[in-house]
Amino acid sequence: MQEASGPSRRFVRRLSALEPMRAARLIIPLRCLLCCVVLSVTARAQVPYREGEVRNGSILTGVVRASGDKTAPDVFQTTKDPKVCGSRKTCPRWRVGRSGGVAGAVVYLEDVAAGKPMAKPSCQTLAQTRCEYSPHIMIVPLGSELAIVNNDPILHNVHAYEAAEAPRSIFNIAQPVRGQRTVIKTKQLSQPGFVSAACDAGHPWMDATIVVASHPYYAITDTNGAFRFEDVPPGTYTVVLWHEGVRIVKKELEGEKVKKYIYEEPYVVRKSVVVPPQSAVKEEFALTLR
Repeated sequence: MQEASGPSRRFVRRLSALEPMRAARLIIPLRCLLCCVVLSVTARAQVPYREGEVRNGSILTGVVRASGDKTAPDVFQTTKDPKVCGSRKTCPRWRVGRSGGVAGAVVYLEDVAAGKPMAKPSCQTLAQTRCEYSPHIMIVPLGSELAIVNNDPILHNVHAYEAAEAPRSIFNIAQPVRGQRTVIKTKQLSQPGFVSAACDAGHPWMDATIVVASHPYYAITDTNGAFRFEDVPPGTYTVVLWHEGVRIVKKELEGEKVKKYIYEEPYVVRKSVVVPPQSAVKEEFALTLR
């Protein structure tokens, strides 16, 4: 193709200079539109739970039962501080009652936007006693503080992580003195979700789960696998069963001793449930190990 010359060449240069300006005028509105979309989605995801009077509220109860393999939990041989910890520990992750009910599972309403008032923020306690966490699994309402207490005359360390694909360290508390009490402030538990805690002080069998709840419709199943919600507003909900997982998939070693046990991914089961006004609804979940 013949190259332009004279006035034509100046026109081409002027046109080329305008192209980036036109592109910028196009990109800026697109960026603004994208920002609006992202902010809209974020705002929708972070809409706070609305407390209020529940009219025509219902009761939702249920049970979580083990289906299929009811494998007994692992037994750990302690490798440090046997005078305090004992020689063996039974894994608290898998507790099945005589009727097959699974204790320690978390059940909650996933998409509830409004309902009865939350429990007032308080200070919950996670204790370390004879090299075990008590409770093993707990619900902490959003806005509450968490007290870490060492009831043993040895060093314990509570290292808590956000349960995610790339876990974020939330707090790391060393307690070398019996009776030591450390309060975790609300800003460290400011996001709803699941937090896993473990001991980095040579007691790898110690682990616990802290459920930071953004609304009051969370429950931990009892020894019979039962759960119960009261004052549930009429509507259609997704009821979620969450269980922390049972099987050990990996062991991180330090010399010949286990430094850390890594467990399988949690179990998550969802059900759509219709809750009519002033009714009693019952649901049953079956939990089958992988």
